[in-house]
Amino acid sequence: MSIRVTLLTLIVIFLSGYAFKNWFNALIGAIVLFAFLEHPDMPRSIGGVPGFNLWNVLFLCITFAWLSQRTAEGNEWDFPKGVLIALWLYLAVMTTAFLRALIDPTLFYGGTRMDILIDYFINPIKYLLPALMLYDGCRSRQRVVVAIGAILFVYLMLALQTIRVMGFNFNFSSGAEFSDQAGFRLTRRVGYHRVDMSMMLAGASWAIIAYSRYFRQLPVKLMLFGTAGVVLIGQAVTGGRMGYVTWGLVGLTLCVVKWRKLLPLIPAVIAGILIWMPAVRDRMLEGFAQNEGGIVSETDSSEITSGRSEIWPLVIDMIGESPVIGYGRIAMQRIGLRAELGDFNHPHNAYLEYMLDNGVIGFLCGMPIFMLLFWRCFSLFRDRDDLLYEVIGGVALSLLLALMIAAMGAQTFYPREGTVGMWAALGIALRAWVQRNESLPGQPAFAGAPAEWVVDTDEYEGQPIRESGRHIDTN
Repeated sequence: MSIRVTLLTLIVIFLSGYAFKNWFNALIGAIVLFAFLEHPDMPRSIGGVPGFNLWNVLFLCITFAWLSQRTAEGNEWDFPKGVLIALWLYLAVMTTAFLRALIDPTLFYGGTRMDILIDYFINPIKYLLPALMLYDGCRSRQRVVVAIGAILFVYLMLALQTIRVMGFNFNFSSGAEFSDQAGFRLTRRVGYHRVDMSMMLAGASWAIIAYSRYFRQLPVKLMLFGTAGVVLIGQAVTGGRMGYVTWGLVGLTLCVVKWRKLLPLIPAVIAGILIWMPAVRDRMLEGFAQNEGGIVSETDSSEITSGRSEIWPLVIDMIGESPVIGYGRIAMQRIGLRAELGDFNHPHNAYLEYMLDNGVIGFLCGMPIFMLLFWRCFSLFRDRDDLLYEVIGGVALSLLLALMIAAMGAQTFYPREGTVGMWAALGIALRAWVQRNESLPGQPAFAGAPAEWVVDTDEYEGQPIRESGRHIDTN
């Protein structure tokens, strides 16, 4: 057993016991450990028992501690009715898709039914639990700020691992070689695919900028902007082109909606990356017509989309054969489409995957949770009553937008490792939205005064907090 695994085991044992004293602090520690969840050195099971590993033991202890302590804390389950219905529909779609795969895995699926149970039911539920716990526990300003900081720290650790693995040596012969090396190194040494890492870090850099808005001391702000820069560099070296587009569109959305002073930052960063990271530039321009040494290449749509333009029509045709209810979870593998396409085991479009698995009915039942949470985050981001609303909304909106935009080229709408931070941020944002609706006009939504090194919440951007009434929306 390596030193890292031994250290991790000791930390998990400590947090598992400490959870029964303070479940919230233990959860924060567990969230930080998610930065190393997929690392190849981390043990996947204990004693060879499927599903029995350090992570599951830790979260089982935290869950029991949370359920036993929340009553003593006086917490009421005040989930908004509309979001609760959407969440139940989302879980129902996920459960139905899982059961269809479990009942009929077909000869094309190479795993076992136990694999289906763990990978497509137990794990997705586990990845949602931190969001539910944070929604229930983040009822003070201090807890909110600490929880958001822990979530963003995970992305920083992932970015640092990515930079360490890829380094700053960009002497690749082409963008394709850069992409291949990123895919090989990141999967083997960090545990995440480069496309997933690019999406995660694309939203995280903007989320950190949103978090910096809460602090008034210039050194703290500069440190957080530097952190956002590190995360952006980590994303750049993934070679994920859809992630590059996602970063630009997320930033453009946030800047147009509220941060107009930061608009010049987007082209400046893009120009800097194109100049100082030639391998990234080559990767971004791969497939487009270029003139090199008098030789003009033609635009190749297949190369631009990394083969997606060839598989999407086939996936759409399969959706047309069962448009109402789809085929169930991991449909692309179970119906033999993967065997036909070779290396593609995913439609490389989360919207198409969701339609293929669940049909129109499942799509209409499963997607509302994302729409409802998006509008609540957008509302918080635009709010001017308390800067903390903008911070929470900005963080959650950045991560959610990153998924929804990158979903056009990859990703999935089922809960998975790479979206734990997003769901956790959404849980905090929903708590803020509920607290805002329940607070009296002119009063802060969260109990507890801010520390002296953060902004004075009695004044927001030089203007006093408005004392206007609010529309109370229970949905």
